[in-house]
Amino acid sequence: MIVSEQFLAPDRLFDGHTVAERVAVAVTGDRISRVVPIADVPSGATVVRLDGCTLGPGLIDAHLHLAPWMVFGLIAAGITTVRDVGNDVDRVIPQLDALAHVPLPTVHWSGPLLESTKVNWPSLGRAHATTDEVRASVDELAARGFRSVTLYANATPELMAAAADQAHGHGMRVLGHLGATDLDGAVAGHVDELQHFAGCLAADLGATDWLAAAGRVAEAPVDHCPTLVVWQALARLGEPRLERDEAMRWVPASTRSAWASAYHASQPASERLRRLSQLLERMTSVSTLRDAGRRLLVGSDSPFPGLVPGASLQDEAGLLVESGMTPLEVMVGLTSGNADIAGLPDCGSIRDGAVADLVAFRGDPTRRIADITAVHAVWRAGQRVDVARLAEQAAAWFGSMPPSPMDDLAERRYVPATQASSTSTASGR
Repeated sequence: MIVSEQFLAPDRLFDGHTVAERVAVAVTGDRISRVVPIADVPSGATVVRLDGCTLGPGLIDAHLHLAPWMVFGLIAAGITTVRDVGNDVDRVIPQLDALAHVPLPTVHWSGPLLESTKVNWPSLGRAHATTDEVRASVDELAARGFRSVTLYANATPELMAAAADQAHGHGMRVLGHLGATDLDGAVAGHVDELQHFAGCLAADLGATDWLAAAGRVAEAPVDHCPTLVVWQALARLGEPRLERDEAMRWVPASTRSAWASAYHASQPASERLRRLSQLLERMTSVSTLRDAGRRLLVGSDSPFPGLVPGASLQDEAGLLVESGMTPLEVMVGLTSGNADIAGLPDCGSIRDGAVADLVAFRGDPTRRIADITAVHAVWRAGQRVDVARLAEQAAAWFGSMPPSPMDDLAERRYVPATQASSTSTASGR
């Protein structure tokens, strides 16, 4: 069977690194076959004109916890690759298989959150009493082909170091969410990447000097995924504007209801101000780390309450620009930057032979980041996504979907560290 070549002709092409004009992207089947000057498009070829648009690679969300219902909003926002940094994969993957009839993002899994004998999120985490146990978990995840592991808040320095040593032996990336282990312990344990700036900044350490704390973080040889939008959500959940947000159509009614009763949905003004202070400190730290040349990934932590899949990554992009990054830097981060730092293959750039995961934006998000919300068209593996049909499929799924581990999170099945389970079973469930 001969697969015909079609040419996508935008006003501007963002290839994941730089911007060019007067070029076209040729797509054959599920692959990008070539990028050519518009003048070299063969006469009589099939051309899809994208007037007024910037065409770029499909976006990458480098930090989320996937529930099957999320795939609809992700694809609609042009997010074609995601990194799941902690989940009950044995439960979620079969649920995703039931959605094979809809366009799905490529998912790179980390497996369960690896904890000590205390497990904050029982539906997502796994308990470990010894370094041998955590090494065995890493071996299991490596055997399944996972590219990374995540050490969560209760993991001790000994567990982090053992897991990192074992993971690096398999060529896996090591992610950390600090708590029982501090920044020095994570660096000593050879953790590759830290999430949320948790346990790193002045507000987390009982200090007051933001710049001093950020400077110390910038000196540490580790990458960061800030997820600023989490702190924005912590300060704003419960506000009426959330229900008025058009993006909420991508969130099931059951999840919206759970968000409305989440443990931080009703809080005094003093707590909201504290959360806003934490957000501002994190934004200051982004600027400090950027200026120091530290590598930053872009992720959303969706579906943390209030974080709509897809839209929350767009919000994160806006917050990063407010923090001092340029729109082009953020767009690079959302594409080739995330792919390169996280070691995700075959995504994040427009080049010959790459999978044809593409998104066209009205306007130019490399110059005006707000244009990231103006999604004109999405291609997943060379096929243009029918967003209207996608919305119909979402509504049908929402009416009959099984509960996922992330629905447990939305329903506040969280155990604070002081009350966490002290079981030493390997499953932690």
